[in-house]
Amino acid sequence: MSKGRVIIIGGGLAGWRAAEAAVALGASVTLVANGDGNSPHIHALNCPVLPEDSVELFVEDTLRCGRYGADRALVETMCRESLQLRGQYDFDGTVIRPLGCSVARCVSIRHAIGAIALAEIKKALKDDVDVESRTVTPEEVQALHSAEPQSRIIIATGGWCGKYSFSTNPSYLKGDGLLMAEVLGAATRGVDDVHVQYEPTVRVEGPRRGVPVITTLLHEGARLLDIKGNEYADAARLNKDELSGAILANGGTATYDLSAVPEGKLLECNMDPSERIIKVAPAPHSSLGGIVIDTQCHALDCDGNPVPGIFACGEVTAGVHGLNRMGGNGGTAAMVFGTIAGRQAATELN
Repeated sequence: MSKGRVIIIGGGLAGWRAAEAAVALGASVTLVANGDGNSPHIHALNCPVLPEDSVELFVEDTLRCGRYGADRALVETMCRESLQLRGQYDFDGTVIRPLGCSVARCVSIRHAIGAIALAEIKKALKDDVDVESRTVTPEEVQALHSAEPQSRIIIATGGWCGKYSFSTNPSYLKGDGLLMAEVLGAATRGVDDVHVQYEPTVRVEGPRRGVPVITTLLHEGARLLDIKGNEYADAARLNKDELSGAILANGGTATYDLSAVPEGKLLECNMDPSERIIKVAPAPHSSLGGIVIDTQCHALDCDGNPVPGIFACGEVTAGVHGLNRMGGNGGTAAMVFGTIAGRQAATELN
């Protein structure tokens, strides 16, 4: 019998980071995907880089923002392993403070780290990964698992907010990975509207409808106004779910006034400096529930036991963010747990 291979379902950062880690350990890797998911739109990620920050503070901020609904072991793993990212990427020196963070810790590369990291990994692995560009069904994954019990399957299909009519997600992100997990015997939790995080400031008009305007600008002089023109005075100190709730309770839309933001700061964020007044509204952005995993990204069954040969990473999983994702943690989780999943799957190949 052959040694088997690592089969990754999903083409975003989590999936490609898993491929990168598995290839590094000498595994044969197949990646099947119908797109890049939300990863090209990841602006930045959280990583303790300033003297006043620490892994411990990062953990506590994440737990607090998630209203203590997250799995502490997963949070500690993400925050600790995020330190490895400092040596892997040449951050551009800008450290911003997203909503929910007690200090600035969100780092980037030209405010486009998702697209840049994804392109770098794909280029580096172009001769090492067998890529199949197509949609795969849960039934196919189940049949594949039965046909290749010696192989390891990683589900990295992203979140499920694409099912909503107004969302920041591509429409194909509807939760296929959850169905894959279920037919393979893995448990899911928090797959409901309660475990959906809304991005507070999403464009509601024009060709860029559905594209977020980053909330970190609230720390750079931007103002958020309600439908009567009154400023949300505490906007920069609220979590994303709190700010979204305030807007929804006050007419449902808001005006993002960027008049006082320096032009250089807008350019850093890849925004048009001439666009200063933008109509926005909260929209489903991140799914917080999903496949239940342990700290090594094994998919777990209803009794908490690993499902043989099955792993999961990225937004398709549950437990990392609790009931609210801290700004910047989406990219961190994708990168950290993608690497763990690929490394562990390759290590466990027969």
